[in-house]
Amino acid sequence: MPLASTEIVAPDVFWVGSIDWSVRVFHGYHTDEGTSYNAYLLMDEDVTLIDTVKQQFSQELVERITQVTSLDSVKYIIMNHAENDHSGALPYLMSLLKNASIVTNKICMEHLLLLYPELNLYPFKIVNNSTPLVLKSHTIQFLQVPMLHWPDSMFSYCPEISTLFSNDGFGQHIACSERFVDQISLQDHLLNLMREYTANILGPFQHPLQTALQHASNLTIHTILTGHGCSWRGGTLQLALAEYDLFSKNAQLKKKLTVMFQSLNGSVKQAAQIIANGTTNQVKIHDLQVSDFTKCALNCYDSEFLAFGSPTVYEQMTPLVEGIIQYLKGLHLIKGRKVILFGSFCWLDKAVNQMKKMVEQAGGVVIAEITFKMAIDNKTNQQILESLKLLV
Repeated sequence: MPLASTEIVAPDVFWVGSIDWSVRVFHGYHTDEGTSYNAYLLMDEDVTLIDTVKQQFSQELVERITQVTSLDSVKYIIMNHAENDHSGALPYLMSLLKNASIVTNKICMEHLLLLYPELNLYPFKIVNNSTPLVLKSHTIQFLQVPMLHWPDSMFSYCPEISTLFSNDGFGQHIACSERFVDQISLQDHLLNLMREYTANILGPFQHPLQTALQHASNLTIHTILTGHGCSWRGGTLQLALAEYDLFSKNAQLKKKLTVMFQSLNGSVKQAAQIIANGTTNQVKIHDLQVSDFTKCALNCYDSEFLAFGSPTVYEQMTPLVEGIIQYLKGLHLIKGRKVILFGSFCWLDKAVNQMKKMVEQAGGVVIAEITFKMAIDNKTNQQILESLKLLV
């Protein structure tokens, strides 16, 4: 079966990555539309590969490279990040290359050697923000962006072609034959996928993101080539930069309420519906028995208000509610939000208090606590409606 052809994505730059049409769970992240592992070949007398692909796509990477040039001509492999979706093909590729060195930062080298001890056999060239890689016709500058989203993460920038190789930055999880956002008619969908990726991957890292954007603002950038999904150029470039700027300043929040609950006998679900019907804010509801955490995080990304609901089961909240609070806590998507808690009980009223402790530990501000015994009566209904008046 023939592979999809390589594609020129910037002056002197070929896309040589792979498309994973089948993956639906990626490090716990639900990738409903698959993903891609993007790698780029910069053509120069000193041919340079920027990032690799996941291990099972190693042969595809090699075949795409050889559509453009011989393996013997590859002099450098720049590794912007050590995670295996970008580095998995590296050991196999290095075993085939006769003349190549691995170019990366010190922390990334340490991570690569831990993941792949066999790389000790090959030469490394260590770079940082002040040590560019000078090729015959191009220069690659490096911008270390620690915690976007690993300590080893960095961007690579080629000033001669005004192109930023952003690895996990600005990416989305989508499998498609198009390489750029502007080649897809539903550009808002791509922007939403970037928000989903940002919420689930970069959530805790708003401050490092702002620092990276400040450094990048000093560069002339016409194209951002991402490590996953579609890349950005032209008018779409500003969409991506503006979205990251908003998120880095926590300015993406809007008058939106995201409700997450698990119901066993229906009363907690009924309470969630009363909340949804009673608010004038934009609202999203996630029944955790059918909604995945990835989509919850996406909707919490720009929600100023959150609500969690659980019955008390064996003296505790349900595992799914505990799980989503813990998940969002790690992503800093509860921090600073106003939160309503609601829950039912039969003989012991425990769940709401347990949720309150977790939410407050996550930096949320609890503005209402609503508990009811087994069923919702008129008093509880009114209490729910009164709590919604606090969402201002």
